[in-house]
Amino acid sequence: MHQSTHIRRTVLVVVAALAVLIAAIVEDLIEDRSGAPAFTLNDADPQFPTLPVGAELPSDKECAERVSAAGLEREVRPENTAPNNSTPGGLTLPAWPSFWAQQVNEEYVPRINGQFTGSTNEIIAWGSCKWGIDANVVRAMAVSETFWRQSFVGDLVDDPALCLGDYEVPCPTSFGLLQLKYTTRPGSWPGSRDHTAFNVDYSLAVLRGCFEGYITYLDSSYAAGDLWGCAGWHYSGEWYNDAARQYIDLTQWHYRYREWLRW
Repeated sequence: MHQSTHIRRTVLVVVAALAVLIAAIVEDLIEDRSGAPAFTLNDADPQFPTLPVGAELPSDKECAERVSAAGLEREVRPENTAPNNSTPGGLTLPAWPSFWAQQVNEEYVPRINGQFTGSTNEIIAWGSCKWGIDANVVRAMAVSETFWRQSFVGDLVDDPALCLGDYEVPCPTSFGLLQLKYTTRPGSWPGSRDHTAFNVDYSLAVLRGCFEGYITYLDSSYAAGDLWGCAGWHYSGEWYNDAARQYIDLTQWHYRYREWLRW
């Protein structure tokens, strides 16, 4: 299940290093005279926080109602309008490898449906609510992955056998807002490309499975309840390897800065 390093991965590693350096410089430049930094690590989204390991997860309907009341309808990525307002039909997903079968394949996989429409921020909040993941973490991950652009594709490969649809080599294997990689996320294509809510729904179900401690192949240092570790695993497929740490550093910078509030 390890995710290979391709063009998007290589670029992101460079961007991560630059972002961390720029963050340090910016904080030094705009520190006030009292020595307090201009911004620090933000608290979790109070409306859509991370729920603890073993918590009961809210229903789709409850989350849709909470999102509707949250005032997140402003669209910062108008180019997402079509995939934001389409949902998959007749969805049947295969079992996931590398997870505890009963907890994930019987409880999580059947729950993925992508049945929500709204602004990009509303879709992120809906998925965050549904899977009990801090919405600000998800927003920051979506910046690291695509700057909230559902049309983004990545992880290019030169093997024609891995090309989907009308794509030609070098062709992408990862699609959408949170870059679902079809070679490791069974059944995610083409919904990962075509429907923003499905992309978020599927991605956060996987992240929740990691957070609950349900991954079977990671070493003994892996444990439930480490959301940032799971964010790094989402990117690299491994637990706190160099690529995962670089992704975590970059995403925590976005989490602190929250540039989506300024778009």
